[in-house]
Amino acid sequence: MTTQHTASPGDRASGTATPSPTSSAWGRPVAVLAVGSFAMGTDSFVLAGILPQMADGLHSSIGATGQVITAFALTYALSAPFLAAFTSKLPRKPLMAFALALFVVANLASAAAPTLAMLLVARVVAGLGAALYTPNASAAAAALAGPAKRGQALAVILGGLTVGTVFGVPAGTAIGQHLSWQASLVFVAAVGLVALLGLLVTLPALPLPPAVPLAARFKVLAHGRVVAIVLFMLLESASSIMVYTYIADVLGSTVEATGTLLAVILLVWGIGGTVGAFGSGRLTDRWGSTRTLLLAIGVLAVTLVLLAVCTSLPAVMVVMALNGAAAWAVATPNNHRLTAFVPHLPSVVISFNSSGIYLGQAIGAALGGYLLSGTVTPQQLCYVGAGIAVLAGVVHLLIARTSPAPLSDAA
Repeated sequence: MTTQHTASPGDRASGTATPSPTSSAWGRPVAVLAVGSFAMGTDSFVLAGILPQMADGLHSSIGATGQVITAFALTYALSAPFLAAFTSKLPRKPLMAFALALFVVANLASAAAPTLAMLLVARVVAGLGAALYTPNASAAAAALAGPAKRGQALAVILGGLTVGTVFGVPAGTAIGQHLSWQASLVFVAAVGLVALLGLLVTLPALPLPPAVPLAARFKVLAHGRVVAIVLFMLLESASSIMVYTYIADVLGSTVEATGTLLAVILLVWGIGGTVGAFGSGRLTDRWGSTRTLLLAIGVLAVTLVLLAVCTSLPAVMVVMALNGAAAWAVATPNNHRLTAFVPHLPSVVISFNSSGIYLGQAIGAALGGYLLSGTVTPQQLCYVGAGIAVLAGVVHLLIARTSPAPLSDAA
């Protein structure tokens, strides 16, 4: 059945045609949306590479400074579903433009923060901007591409995040190593500004999704399958980010990676992530989400263990590439099976999946900082992360045992 795409009054008034989901024109606007994801990806991960410099500059410990990543992720996780409900009647394009503008201002404020407390506040604001933007971008991409290309469109949005890790994170890390950690955040703000200008110039007006009350959104969580799928995403995200947040400490203790070498290793991780993000969309459309996710979570667990024992630089390069590919190959098929199970509320379930990702990041960064502040070594932290990945794999296998019919609007 072909899904019709009806223009909203706002679309007709603006005179801008919205691409049909079955049209090849979906690629260009989805690519524009991915530019904003690029900015989010750079911001989410660049702090891991400059964490030691931030700690020194703010006269704080690594564990305490790592909570700036927790603040961003936790804000995103808790606010995304509420923001989606409260902004459901606002036009999509201006809403995403405002989110990017807020994101840019917050990163400039982060760079100017003189204390850790003020930096934490700025990261909360940046998290609000990301929470407004990313779920809307993913839902818009899925609607523009249609069911047949949904996996590829979602992968493009996620791919924007990973391309941010390929180019943005190593560049931001190098800037922080050679200039200052403040300069890294100014760089992130500049990336966000480019994304904002691109969105304003090229993105067509988008129709409003159906209004869904807040109570109806959270009613989706009454279904155990939805909760289990989001829980899987949370555990996978926690296992990955727990190690990545403190990757400078991990690689410093195993292969003495600092400065330019650390930036190069992060570049390799980002390249692997890009392959995983874009490839997972095609694998999902071809293999289905179950097999794609099983492969990804298995590789993630194995590579986290290998990071603890590899002392050869070439081996570390290979392991980091595979780790990045596995970590970034999960969100697309998980979004795919959520939207397939709740097809009438794609933006709602995507927002919950995004909350699972960022809540997992918040838990992983906070738990990792707590463990490192105690007696746990960076290598042992890798084992903890691998254990959480195995737990995520168990949850995935339990989900895969059942294949219920998609929920209807009435249900």
